[in-house]
Amino acid sequence: MTVRFFPGSKRHKTSLVAGFLRQFRVEHELARPEEFKTYAHHLGSDPAVEVDGRLFVDPNVDALKKILHVD
Repeated sequence: MTVRFFPGSKRHKTSLVAGFLRQFRVEHELARPEEFKTYAHHLGSDPAVEVDGRLFVDPNVDALKKILHVD
């Protein structure tokens, strides 16, 4: 499973997603600046997680658990 994290400019939401990834030890990579340009029209200021090519913008904890199959 390939997971990329796109941090947003909304600090609180970004820290929630980043904290989830750390807490459940999800192996992920931080998106590069050129990748942001590809998804700029979808992201806005919200954080996003891309899992195996599917983009999830501003997911909450319950959604992340289902997306990443963690308990």
